Amino acid sequence: MASDSSRPRLLAHARSRVDPVLHSARRFLAQSTLLERAAWHTGERLHVRPPTGRRVPDPVDVAGRYDGPAVPTYPTEADRAPSLFQPAGDVNPVLTGADVTDFGRTDCVADPFLFVTETGEWHMFFEVYTHNREPSAAIAHAESADGYEWTYDRVVLETDEHLSYPYVFRWDGDHYMIPDRWAKEHGPAGVTLYRADSFPHEWSPVADLVQPATPLHDFSVFRWEGRWWGLLGDGVDLYAYYSDALEAPDWTPHDRNPVVEGRARAARPGGRPLVFEDRVLAFYQDCADRYGEAVRLYEITDLTPTSYDDEERDDSPAVEGTGRLGWNSGAMHQVDPWFDGEGWHCAVDGNLGLGYQVLGEHHWAIGIYRA
Repeated sequence: MASDSSRPRLLAHARSRVDPVLHSARRFLAQSTLLERAAWHTGERLHVRPPTGRRVPDPVDVAGRYDGPAVPTYPTEADRAPSLFQPAGDVNPVLTGADVTDFGRTDCVADPFLFVTETGEWHMFFEVYTHNREPSAAIAHAESADGYEWTYDRVVLETDEHLSYPYVFRWDGDHYMIPDRWAKEHGPAGVTLYRADSFPHEWSPVADLVQPATPLHDFSVFRWEGRWWGLLGDGVDLYAYYSDALEAPDWTPHDRNPVVEGRARAARPGGRPLVFEDRVLAFYQDCADRYGEAVRLYEITDLTPTSYDDEERDDSPAVEGTGRLGWNSGAMHQVDPWFDGEGWHCAVDGNLGLGYQVLGEHHWAIGIYRA
């Protein structure tokens, strides 16, 4: 029987640099439920304020824009790439842990993915997380008529593992989801494709796409030159896989895996890639100094089964912590942009800045940006 020391240490994210004194303080707080909860409540009161709602953008009618068998389309019908990501009026955060009603004491919500129906209704799928719960995270759903005012619905997917990053799309008329699985104690978790039995509430697994040898996260799929491609990362290295068919098991690893090595500033997916006629835009989390500190925007310039190259755009990072106080003052690690004819409607998430080393990391909240 192998010793514990011989097994790879399973991480939800790459190691971030933490001051030893602050690390000791955090460990001390974690050993006391009372102190840990006091620290969490202090962080929420200090940073996560209700939105004023004084400035709400006029909604855009998106009925009929996403009525095809492939949603979003591959390639996108947008006439320009997103840039200049800015908060949408005074609506943020649109969802916090306090909105969740069916997952016990919920600490935070994160990893938002949008979906627009044929009739123009907005859906959002996201991670709900509760510290010291098993499993600690599941996938929940919210809905909106205009994309700005959101109503929490319910948990729609829960297993015996931590679930996050619910990448949702429609292909050939069916709705699919690829959540990130984190098995923690049972070795690296594979990538499982789910298909909706009844959208948006009922999902069943249909294929195991990838079984990585080491913990990799946030599988992000897209179509490019007649193939399905998927990107996976651990916050330091980036991996690519491909397949001719979406529901095929055991996608083929890229010949050069990992296609990017030692790039902590951009080696873990941070949102849905955008496919244009001549290029792919990919969002990557910046984990160099802190997990999910910013989302960097890269253009994939070469992608075949034997080659990969990308370069950071001049307008990167797409989103980052705002500084000072606020729900997204310290970190932002997810972007899901949808073109609505006038611009890009984006779901994002954010975490607090000042004092997070003691107040804890479990303060993610969800907002809406325009680009």
